Amino acid sequence: MMELRDLKAFVVLGELLHFGQAANRLHITQSALSKQIRRLEDEVGAPLFTRNASSTRLTGLGRALQDNAARLLDDSQAWLRQAADWQAGRSGSLRIGFGASTHTLLPGLIARFRHSRPQVRITLSDLSSHHQWQAMREGRLDLGFCRLPAPDGWPSLPVLQDRFQAVLPPGYPPDISLQALSDLPLVIIRRELAPAYHDHVQYYLASRALDCRDILPVTDFPAAVALAAAGLGWALLPASASLGGQQVRSILLREDAAAWQIGLIRPPSVAGPLVESFWEMVRQSLPVNTDTK
Repeated sequence: MMELRDLKAFVVLGELLHFGQAANRLHITQSALSKQIRRLEDEVGAPLFTRNASSTRLTGLGRALQDNAARLLDDSQAWLRQAADWQAGRSGSLRIGFGASTHTLLPGLIARFRHSRPQVRITLSDLSSHHQWQAMREGRLDLGFCRLPAPDGWPSLPVLQDRFQAVLPPGYPPDISLQALSDLPLVIIRRELAPAYHDHVQYYLASRALDCRDILPVTDFPAAVALAAAGLGWALLPASASLGGQQVRSILLREDAAAWQIGLIRPPSVAGPLVESFWEMVRQSLPVNTDTK
């Protein structure tokens, strides 16, 4: 089977047409160069060079193969450079999950990472924590910004803290208690779309002894804000969620039960150099336990 070093010997000798000069460029002896050329000629089944006391020339077959050999050599070197870049975390693809809490934070992190690694191809997926965990288990995501705690055995890096804000119709006074909203329907994301978020809403309501029997299910946060703006209900949304310029009243909830931690997590399987590079960049970039306000 043809070896790359033999192909390189053919390309260099074909360019210089001088065994001594070619051997010097390749940092080998002339006899070693001759053996490589003979081995390659045995492989193709015909001479590639004619040689006498005064000159070395390509045969017709040698001339026919010269350009393609140079391209193959360039391709092989590019392939080796690509392998080296991947192992150094400078190239490849990275699939990252995120949710509402990191909508504002993530663009700066991605821009910083791409600035030092412009060859990296990054794919972002806006998913709930539950669906990020599932995608990572199935190998469809490399890492994700999810609610903590992470599944048992999964590495995690605390990134920020988010908490609920109560989003009310615009006519409600700023000091209204949540108990006073019991007659107004509660707008909430369907559980199958964001199970961890939905369950946290129910936990918070129970901690405040709020009995919300009238529920309006929606598919996303903008829909919840729109219903509140229309006076049709109120919602518990992440403080990090955009209100989209809607005319609503927002109350930040300060109780411990209203808060949760967001972290960068990854499956426990061996991480590649690109995942490790992104992980370390995030670790160095972010304060721990930052509260979203």
